[in-house]
Amino acid sequence: MPNSTGLIYNPVNGATQSTQVLITCINDSLDTPINIELEIFRWDTTQTVRVPVGHDLFALGPQITRTIIYPLINAAFFEVQSDFFSATSTMINVYGVDSTGQVIQRVLQSEMSIIDRFTNIP
Repeated sequence: MPNSTGLIYNPVNGATQSTQVLITCINDSLDTPINIELEIFRWDTTQTVRVPVGHDLFALGPQITRTIIYPLINAAFFEVQSDFFSATSTMINVYGVDSTGQVIQRVLQSEMSIIDRFTNIP
């Protein structure tokens, strides 16, 4: 079942504003490749429209890592949904970073909530 960071508050200005979301994926399996799916969304301050920022599905070989960065333009809130299939030794972590690459927020896989399905993207 997929995981979600839930709705993460992101100030629209100031020193604690994340301008990008950085997602790290690690396949720690010794011999099994993994398929990973990610969906990233943002909201403006009205919270009335969920806007897709990214949707990726990719394979990650054994003992391989991958980092993906998505922009958070005008994002007062954001959410990352993730799931992996095949290997069980997998970690997916989410970081909100500012324009200089400094980590502002983080959500580790163990802190994510289980959801019953990915959000449908029109």
